[in-house]
Parts: sequence; C-alpha cells; structure tokens
Amino acid sequence: MRRICFDTETTGLSWRRGDRLCEIGAVLLDDDFTVIDTFHTYVNPMHPVGAQAYAIHGLSDDFLALQPPFEAVARSFLDFVSGAELIAHNATFDTGFVNAHLGACGLPGLKASGCEITCTFAMARRLFPSQRNSLDALCQRFGIDASARVRHGALLDAQLLSRVYAALINEQKSRR
Repeated sequence: MRRICFDTETTGLSWRRGDRLCEIGAVLLDDDFTVIDTFHTYVNPMHPVGAQAYAIHGLSDDFLALQPPFEAVARSFLDFVSGAELIAHNATFDTGFVNAHLGACGLPGLKASGCEITCTFAMARRLFPSQRNSLDALCQRFGIDASARVRHGALLDAQLLSRVYAALINEQKSRR
C-alpha cells in the first residue's frame, strides 16, 4: 500500500462551524520513507481566514482569493491519495475537513476512496505518554531540522511529518 503523509491549513478550527480548507500538502513515500512525489495546492476557501489561523499559517484572504476553489482541485487530490495509507498528525482534524469538502462536492470520502488513516499524534501519545507530542516537539525529540518552519505550511509540514513518521516507526520497532 502506498504511504502518503499529508497536512492541511484551514480558516479556523471547525469545519462543522463553517471553517474551510485553504491549503493541502501531501508527500508520497517509498519503502525507505523517502519522498518520491508531492501534491500541493492552495485553495480559495470563499470564507474569511480567522485571526488565530492567520497567525499560524500567514495565508491572507487576498492571497487565497486568487487560488482555485476546492471543487477545482478535489479530483486531482483524490487521484493522488486514493487507495493509500494516509498519515496525518491529528488525523481527525485533517480528515474531517477533507471529508466535509469532498462530500460537498459530491465525491466519496477518504475511506470510501480506499484510504487507511494513520494518526501520528496517537502513535506518539502511545510511545511518549505525558510528554509534548506536537509536530515541533517530535521534530526536536528526533533531531529533525524544522528551522524552515517559521509558520505552518501544509507541504512543509507533510515533509516534516514524513521524517517524524519514519522515526516513530523505528521507535516502535526498537521497543519490540
């Protein structure tokens, strides 16, 4: 099964309250956890970016207004991820947004598209209970250079996650 690490940036914290996707980044990994292909797009959310979200990712309403709507990129994203193991940090958040947007377009959700979902946050919590397990904390714990991460960005975060995921898998193996 193909492995893809992915991340999203959004206009806020809740798709149920009307917040929307504004960026998707995904990286396809080979058997050695090396990135061999990428998918990246910004998305016009047609919804204002909240102040807290802007502080995290820095994507402005003016910039996002020039990007394609989700409907225009949904099929190419689904083509990239269909049938893959999708790896995300706090997967419930990212998959919730993606599935809500896919459903609004009349497209099948991630599981219906043959995706299996893996949450690295849940993995980290099992391996390192009672410790900080944010993506930044895991990069620091595993000695992964995250200095390029001045702000959150979906593609950069997916790339960092690919290295964190490999480290988590190795940590699991070493504990067996």
